[in-house]
Parts: sequence; structure tokens; C-alpha cells
Amino acid sequence: MKKQKLFLLLTSISLLFLINSCEVDNCTCPTNNRMYSYFYKIYKNDWTDVEPFHWYSRINVPRITMATIDEGAVMVYYKNSVNTWVSLPYSTTLVNEAGTIYNEEVWSGFALGTVDIDYVYSNPLDATPPDIFEIKVVIINR
Repeated sequence: MKKQKLFLLLTSISLLFLINSCEVDNCTCPTNNRMYSYFYKIYKNDWTDVEPFHWYSRINVPRITMATIDEGAVMVYYKNSVNTWVSLPYSTTLVNEAGTIYNEEVWSGFALGTVDIDYVYSNPLDATPPDIFEIKVVIINR
């Protein structure tokens, strides 16, 4: 009996989250008056070389205000090669066709009105950033 009540409670809570959520591609999606999601695409030519296998890009995000920095939160996600949003920082070890082990790493930082993305991809067979790199920035203000 307790398991059934717990299951019903968890199911109800999950449904509330699903009903109140909002997902729209490539636009601002306020889920309430304090939380915003922004979607960005970084193209191959938008990156700046830092060093071999390491690139950097700065994204303008005007919604990041001093109030956000002082009392809110900024969360950044990356859409990986299997089309899944993963939170940053992200790191994985892979093996290429030649059997060489390499890394993929993505991390972010933010400041007033901007988000910085660093990308490391050490595959010696393809030492370039992807053609399209998708980022989601979620801002929560108090």
C-alpha cells in the first residue's frame, strides 16, 4: 500500500513538471518570469584558435545581468554527437578509426552579458571543431 501511494505521489509530481515545462527550438522560452532558455549555434568559422586542438567562442547573452550574477544562476548545456543535451563541463574519451584514443572536452564561463565556450577535440584524424555546435543557456533570476 505504501509503495502504491509513493508511486502515485511521484507520478503526480512528474506530471506537474511536464505540464509546466516549455520547449521551443531556437527561441527564448520563459518557463516563468524568472527562468529563460536560449539556444545558440556556433559555426566552424565562429571559433578562435587557442592552441592545437583547443578553440574558444564568446556568445552574447544580454539576459545575464548583475542581478543574475549576484543572485541567480547560469547553466550551460551542449548537444553532443548523439543529439543529447549534457550539462557543462563535459568530458569524454573516444577512439578513432585508427585506434587512437582522444578526448572531447567542453566547458563554459559567464560574465555580464556573455557566455564563453571552450572546446577541446584532440582527434589527430580530424583536428577541427564541428560544423555546427549547439549550446543551450538557461538563466534563473531570483
